Amino acid sequence: MQIPPGVRYKAFKTKKLTIYYLFDDAEIGQIPEKKVVRGGHEFYFFKDAVVIKPVKETSQAQEAPST
Repeated sequence: MQIPPGVRYKAFKTKKLTIYYLFDDAEIGQIPEKKVVRGGHEFYFFKDAVVIKPVKETSQAQEAPST
């Protein structure tokens, strides 16, 4: 698993996995085995790594019509 250059992240190592938490929004270059979106985060599962990144916030709030 390769993190794109210039992306801020924190890595945690366990016996079986490396967990990367990305602070910046970045494209994941590889195709993950599984992708899950939960709790405002996207989880990308690879063979020996998990990449976690926050979901992009998109403002789609609309103003209510005034009466």
